[in-house]
Amino acid sequence: MTPNLSLELSICFQESIKEDLLPAFSEYIPYDLICDHITADSKSGRDRVFTRGNTLLAMLLSAIQEDKSLQQGVNVFKHVFEGRCRQICQNEEAELERQRNQSNEVAARPGRPRKYKSKLPKTKKQEISNNTAAYSNARKKIDKELLFKVFEHSACFPESDRECWSGMKTYISDGTYLQLQDTDDIKTEYYVEGMESSYPQALLQVFIRQGTGSVSRFALGTRHESELKLVIPMIKQMEESDLLLADDLYNSYYHFALIISQKSHIIVPGKRDRKYTVIKELSDNDQIVEISKTRRPDYIDMEEWESIPEELLLRRISYTYPTAKGMQECVLYTTILDERIKTVDIILKYSTRWEIEISIREVKTLMDINVLRSKSRDMMSKELTVALTAYNMIRRVIAQSAGVAGFSPQGNIFQKCASTGRPILMDKKESVFHKCSTGRYGKTAQTNKQSSYSCKKWKA
Repeated sequence: MTPNLSLELSICFQESIKEDLLPAFSEYIPYDLICDHITADSKSGRDRVFTRGNTLLAMLLSAIQEDKSLQQGVNVFKHVFEGRCRQICQNEEAELERQRNQSNEVAARPGRPRKYKSKLPKTKKQEISNNTAAYSNARKKIDKELLFKVFEHSACFPESDRECWSGMKTYISDGTYLQLQDTDDIKTEYYVEGMESSYPQALLQVFIRQGTGSVSRFALGTRHESELKLVIPMIKQMEESDLLLADDLYNSYYHFALIISQKSHIIVPGKRDRKYTVIKELSDNDQIVEISKTRRPDYIDMEEWESIPEELLLRRISYTYPTAKGMQECVLYTTILDERIKTVDIILKYSTRWEIEISIREVKTLMDINVLRSKSRDMMSKELTVALTAYNMIRRVIAQSAGVAGFSPQGNIFQKCASTGRPILMDKKESVFHKCSTGRYGKTAQTNKQSSYSCKKWKA
């Protein structure tokens, strides 16, 4: 699925579910997992409106809205919940009326006549208060473990099993910065070193499944943590024959060894000089090489480092590609040693890694998480988990409907997508810019104008 197609489908989906998101998501919500966590709700014996399941649903519904305030979350849930309650009351009233008519047809029995009264709890008959206190408290009580299990469920696509390259499920990885609220609780961990007066920031590291575009795994760290450290637990969750496409930062001896120990694979560029010994020549630009152990990274303890082998076998591929400044030389390192996989196939496969730049921008823009709104570390983590879960559910709908999309993916899709959010955005370095900046689109617009003029002149 191309990025343009993905963005256009996301926009179409947002337009189609503005009124009621529950039918679109109901089949993707793992209610069995939620039921395992509702024992605390049932012990009190109270019929709560904001149960854990309802609270999670309200958080998912509000994650798609442009207005993500608590009041908007209550309003959206109130609309859905009260509509369902009215339907339940109507069904019960119809059933009571049927029973009354049936009792009138039979002979009257001695004794007190039966009263056909509603047995529904008051919460199903009364309007939900507009006050956000109950919803806010329910969000605080919901388990992060439950949210993460629902996220993991949302990342599992049955459709993704068909999207494999040489029998490998492919993931692309990258990190991006998120801006946080300037509260004392958040600043205790997510401060920016050397800039105490600046807003706190967090580093979001993601694995995105190529083919479906879903966020398969994620980790949240501080601004002064390395991507290489955050990605370690995510690599340890990789399955056999999984493939990871990453940038030059991952050209690390430890990460090569870790991925090999998982029986999975990685392809990374070799922009830095690395000492190696040629073991076998597969072709003029394709070699099996041996690399030796390097210096221990600071984030790895000595015991784990000593358990890593002293040498590793990798595949080194060199090639050139044209640029505006001429032919550019490039080197790829990969743990794929299978000679049946051709050199050109590996090069072409790595060239698809640029999709991560589109995908991670799509996640931040569509879900509007450039700036997280929560004022505590606990709620910040929940907000992010729910946003990524809702995004995966959108991708699930996209994956099922992509085959019947009735539009052309040509055109400025991202501009249409960005118009659904705020007029001001931030790039990876937190620089603020307007979406319709003449510096970004002025040159393209002028070129299109000249082309249109030339075409008209030629027709004349």
